[in-house]
Amino acid sequence: MLERIKNIVRKWKEGTEYLNYGRDIISDWAYQFIKEKYIKENQQEFVIFDHGCGHGDDLQLIKNKIENDPDLKSVQLSLYGIENYPPFVKECREKGIIVFSIDLEKEVYPLEDASVDIVITNQVLEHTKEIFWIMDQFTRILKPEGLLIIGVPNLASLHNRILLLLGEQPTAQQSLGPHVRSFTLPDLRRLVEVNGYFQFLERKGSNFYPFPPFISKVLAKLFPSLAWGLFTKFKRTNKKGSFLDYLKENFLETPYYGSPQNPARNSSITQIQRKHFSKKALQK
Repeated sequence: MLERIKNIVRKWKEGTEYLNYGRDIISDWAYQFIKEKYIKENQQEFVIFDHGCGHGDDLQLIKNKIENDPDLKSVQLSLYGIENYPPFVKECREKGIIVFSIDLEKEVYPLEDASVDIVITNQVLEHTKEIFWIMDQFTRILKPEGLLIIGVPNLASLHNRILLLLGEQPTAQQSLGPHVRSFTLPDLRRLVEVNGYFQFLERKGSNFYPFPPFISKVLAKLFPSLAWGLFTKFKRTNKKGSFLDYLKENFLETPYYGSPQNPARNSSITQIQRKHFSKKALQK
């Protein structure tokens, strides 16, 4: 009986998977941020970094919105991303994105301190273990007042709550699956806002299992806390220091990369290294 219900639900949700990525939410937030900075501060150059850029869709959408706004013709975008799958790397570079093929969980991101205006990490964090290292790099490369946009599956979505109620494993994190982490809004806020490096600004939801697209879009706006996708916007504060300071102040049983029990390699990245990464990325 339960399997029959699952099959019915799967058919209902067919064709909604693209909504999981919340690309309209991400591009709107980035576009609004850029436009506000341009109008209020006359800032014309912006650096955007996509942490796991895939096909480069999020960066391309943002670029399209800026280029299609006649009031933002003088805005110049520099687009960067991390991606290791060769076909995706090729796609991104064809779109003008400078791609770094590095280990995002253990390597220094080859960008200057406080040099990035917007960091996007969309459907990436749930696949990672070394999240403190990742947050440390976000903290380092973002400018004060810069934007951090996070998209992850929502453990507290309606369908995950129903599955738990029925004694089933939620789809946000299953042993026979790619996700090693799961998030709710309160938990994500506790992580990102710890030690005061970031300030929470807004949350939105995208997709709403098991309903078809035209219903999902409406329900996700009305009840974002129950939507499939959890999308959040944070602002980098002016606080100086390293996110890894949290690990120095709080003993954690698991020796995460960058912790006092498992120190990171020398995290300094010289100007020569930065030029090497950028030149190498552009040549490929």
